[in-house]
Amino acid sequence: MCRMLPPRSQIILTDRFDETVEALAQAWPDTRFVRIGAEEFLVAHAEEAIRRAYLTDTGEKALVLSAERFTPIAQNKLLKILEEPPARTHFVLLTPSKASLLPTVRSRLPIVERSVQKKRDDEAVLLDLDSQRLFALLQTYRRADAATAKTALEAWGKEALESGRFRVDGALLESFQKGIRLLDMGSPPSFVLTWIGMKLLKRRQ
Repeated sequence: MCRMLPPRSQIILTDRFDETVEALAQAWPDTRFVRIGAEEFLVAHAEEAIRRAYLTDTGEKALVLSAERFTPIAQNKLLKILEEPPARTHFVLLTPSKASLLPTVRSRLPIVERSVQKKRDDEAVLLDLDSQRLFALLQTYRRADAATAKTALEAWGKEALESGRFRVDGALLESFQKGIRLLDMGSPPSFVLTWIGMKLLKRRQ
């Protein structure tokens, strides 16, 4: 078992989440651990992490966020608190690959590499996206509700970031954030998904 760093925020690249958390707990015995884990880390998980970060504690606290994938929208939600966490609060992100993390997240936290096995790729819904494929994709969401549309946006954002097939920058990520806000305000899901889909189509490489 490798020696852990002192209690501080960091990214640990690993596919052995439980083992890593146990090692952290042994290395930092005076730290209270709060773990939020999911196969895919979504906005709801980010909001829960932020809420728990601001709960009052008398000692050191480490929030361990573990996931196979962190969606870009969820990562954007975490940026401010990762940069300026509450006093005596540390964030540890556990994920198998740094490719799914935004450069803005990677720049805020040191990266520690541990044991990582190769994972299979999920089905790519945006693969070789063109106008015909986009139309077919949007048809599958023509009766989607807001929750389903939010899930779709997070999946699209993750794939756009990881695939390297799209020009992903701050403007595109902000469009995804705006899409979530529009859905929260009651905009028709089909309209929001079509709007984001057209932006992705224009940014394919």
